[in-house]
Amino acid sequence: MRRRFVVLSCAAVLTFWAAGAASAATGWAIQTTPNPSGATFPSFNDVSCASATSCTAVGVYTTASGVSRTLAEHWNGSKWAIQTTPDPSGAVLSVFYGVSCASAASCTAVGRYDNSDYAELTLAEHWNGSKWAIQTTPSGLTDAELAGVSCISATNCTATGNAETGTLAEHWNGSTWSIQTTPNPSGAEFPALNRVSCASASSCTAVGFYSLGSEIALLADWNGSTWSIQTTPNPSGSANTQLSGVSCTSASSCTATGFYSTSSGTLLTLAEHWNGSTWSIQTTLNPSGSPDAQLAGISCTSATSCTAAGWYTVSATNSDVLTLAEHWNGTKWAIQTTPNPSSASSSQLEGISCTSATTCTAAGLYTLSSGPSFTLAERN
Repeated sequence: MRRRFVVLSCAAVLTFWAAGAASAATGWAIQTTPNPSGATFPSFNDVSCASATSCTAVGVYTTASGVSRTLAEHWNGSKWAIQTTPDPSGAVLSVFYGVSCASAASCTAVGRYDNSDYAELTLAEHWNGSKWAIQTTPSGLTDAELAGVSCISATNCTATGNAETGTLAEHWNGSTWSIQTTPNPSGAEFPALNRVSCASASSCTAVGFYSLGSEIALLADWNGSTWSIQTTPNPSGSANTQLSGVSCTSASSCTATGFYSTSSGTLLTLAEHWNGSTWSIQTTLNPSGSPDAQLAGISCTSATSCTAAGWYTVSATNSDVLTLAEHWNGTKWAIQTTPNPSSASSSQLEGISCTSATTCTAAGLYTLSSGPSFTLAERN
C-alpha cells in the first residue's frame, strides 16, 4: 500500500481524527462514539453528512485475533451507533478510507482489502438505508486501493486512489464500477490520488502527490470525459508537498488542503484554491510553537466558508499531538479551538463534513499514553 500522507502519531493502521468548523456561539464538542466489542485500535478515516441529523463515519478496527476489519458508524442526531459492515470472503485485512453520502439512504464507502495471498485489492460498499453490501469493483488491478469517494447521487459516484500502474479513478453508474483513464506526471514515481470532490457529473477534482526526487502535490480534473493534470503551485522553499483533502462547491471554486515540509524538515499547513482557471496558495496558520502541523480533510459549504481539519505537535520538547481546525471566511484562514480527550496523548483530525457554515461533524481517533486508541467524533 502506498503512503497517502504523513501521520504524526503512532497507530497500527492508517487512521484519522475528526474535526470541523466551529461557530463563535457554540464551539466544538466531543461526542460519545462506541467501539466494537473486543476491538483494538478502532479509528475513523472519513465522515460524510447528508444532513445535520444523518452522518456516517468509516474506518477500521483490529479484532482480538489481530485482523483489521471495516468500521462504519451512524449519527442520527442524538447518538452514534455501529453499523454492521461485511468484509470480503477470505480477506486477511479490510479497511475503509473514504465515504460519501448522497442521502441518508445512500452512502458509499471505499478502501481496500488484502486477500488470502496478501494481494491488495480495491473495496467499495453501499448503504441502502438498512444495510451495507459489497459492490464489485474492476478486477485485474494489483497493489490497489481506493482512498476517496464523492457521490452526487445514488447512481453517480467517483472514487480515486492508486494501483501499481499509478493513479486510479473509478466511476459508479448505479449498477457497475468502471475504471477511468487517469494520467500520471512524466517520470513520476508512486503517483497517488487521495480524496476527490465532484461539483457535478462533469466536474470532479482529485488531489494527491507523486515523487520526483521529492514529493510534489498532484491535482487532477475530470471534465465529464477525461481526466487531466492541473498545474499546481508549491510553496517557495518547500522540500516536499502533499495534498490530502479537497472540497468543490462549483466547477470554478475548489479548495485543497495538505502540508509541506521545509528544508529543515518542519511540516506546515497548506491550502490552495481553484478559481476556475488557476490554483493559488492561500495563507494558512500554524499553531504557535508547533514544529509540525498539517491539514487533512476539508469541507466547503460555499466559496466563502470552508473548514479544514488536521493536527499538530505541541512543541519541539513535547511530542503530544493535538487536533487542529481552521476556517476560511472568504478572506483569510483562522484557527478554531478544538477539544482533546483529557486522557489522550495523541488526538488527530482527518475527515470533516459540514452541512452549513456553522454545523460540521468530524471523526477520527485519539490514543492513550498507555497505547490503546479509540474512535473520536466532534461536532459544532
